[in-house]
Amino acid sequence: MQIIAKVFEIEISTRDLDRECSKIQDLELIFGRKSALKRLIDRCLLYVKAVESGIHVSDLEYENAMLELIEQEEPLGLSSEIVKELSAGELEMLIRRQIMVKKFVKSLCPQDIPISSQKLQEFYEESKEIFQSSERVRCSHILVSNKNGDAKNKAVKLRELIHSAADFNSYSKVCSDCPSNASCGDLGWFHKGKMIPEIDLVAFSMQKGEISQPFSSDYGYHILMLTDRKDFQTIPFDDIKDSLYARLQQIEKEYIISRMVKDLREQYASKITILLPELT
Repeated sequence: MQIIAKVFEIEISTRDLDRECSKIQDLELIFGRKSALKRLIDRCLLYVKAVESGIHVSDLEYENAMLELIEQEEPLGLSSEIVKELSAGELEMLIRRQIMVKKFVKSLCPQDIPISSQKLQEFYEESKEIFQSSERVRCSHILVSNKNGDAKNKAVKLRELIHSAADFNSYSKVCSDCPSNASCGDLGWFHKGKMIPEIDLVAFSMQKGEISQPFSSDYGYHILMLTDRKDFQTIPFDDIKDSLYARLQQIEKEYIISRMVKDLREQYASKITILLPELT
């Protein structure tokens, strides 16, 4: 097992790097391994500061963390197969270090970072393009199942009988093979990608009140009536301000942490040694 880096007296091995790389994509690319090593070094620096700050892990904290990990699909962000390869000592070390880093990071950030109403409003106005509700439609539906003989011909003849919304609602109750027939074929509101591609393509090309010609899918032949649609629209500030407040608080915390890590890298540059030149 090769040692590839050191932070103070903490050694980072190829095995540590491989575990970290398993959490990210593009593992075959050198920048992916560099990124993974950077994250490992940053965590080591935060761990060192946690130790210096007198932070420790009680047995109860460790036991609770172990219980939480048991319930997670990917404990420590790792696959269950990788976790099984860890020795008991390695697992305990990783868990205790994780708890200490989390406690130290929490100590850096106030529980509630105040964000002024003016700052919230400014952020909203500057970023309106990302606060948009996506286009959605509401359709009613008639399906002539492929289980019926000559489904195409039946769908064509049925469409010839439909001249209005009232006609559509009447025929959908008695002629549609879709469970939605119980509610006049109503499929409710949906966004793009929520229905099968054939329905999506037709539904989002129609105008309100329009009734489509029969079209096919693997299920049979469909006839749609577009009953309503809502185009892209900006979400009102009052509807999003609470979630926006929480997001800005998180951004502020991330900034505090990233600034701390940057300062630690500069302060302890002489204590960081990368032994593989291709990872520098």
